[in-house]
Amino acid sequence: MSIQANAINETRKRKPRGHGHERRGEILAVAKELFASEGFETVTTRKLAERAGISQTGLYVYFQSKEEIMEALCREAFGHLIAGMQKAARETPLGPERLKRLGEAYIAFGLDYPEEYQLVFMSSLDGTPFIEQKDFGLPFEEQPPGMQAFLICYEQICELAAAGFLKRDDTLVVTQTVWMASHGLVSLLIARPQFPWADKKALIASVTETLVAGLTRDGVLAPETAKPARKKTRA
Repeated sequence: MSIQANAINETRKRKPRGHGHERRGEILAVAKELFASEGFETVTTRKLAERAGISQTGLYVYFQSKEEIMEALCREAFGHLIAGMQKAARETPLGPERLKRLGEAYIAFGLDYPEEYQLVFMSSLDGTPFIEQKDFGLPFEEQPPGMQAFLICYEQICELAAAGFLKRDDTLVVTQTVWMASHGLVSLLIARPQFPWADKKALIASVTETLVAGLTRDGVLAPETAKPARKKTRA
């Protein structure tokens, strides 16, 4: 086949030029799929461009590197988690219920966006800047998006501790306990969907209510949050 014929065939394989925001979204969608299935470290920009139906030069119009693509995916994913955490803090009165809602917000993020969750929490990012040492001393706006989500949760835990709702003063341990327990539930439900799990809502309630029971002083939720106790029947 001639060089000219090869060029014609290559042109036919590529998608027609669309609007900038549409093409950018297509690249991110392809990258999300490839990074999750093949691993960030093995995917090249050439492969991303081929899968997106554009030239490698065309990809560089939107992103200078695959690291930049990954950063955009992280910001997009953690944006959902940040919004959920902020909503839980904004709509729940200060008290044990807020701790429960924070856990629920984390879990809802993971189950509502399983592909994004696997990418940012369950994939190997060795050799990337996304696993570098975190610095709590940086201003909030300079923190990476994952740390911003964590710090929102941490700030709420600090408020609960200052108001006397928590059993322990080590707010970092409490925050990471909420984070880790929620992650455990989400990662197992995503990674092992074929396992005969109990009702999903019941599992979420069990995990978040156990956090409240173990971490708050009273260990109880407000009457409108907790389920009513069953009435005893006479023998």
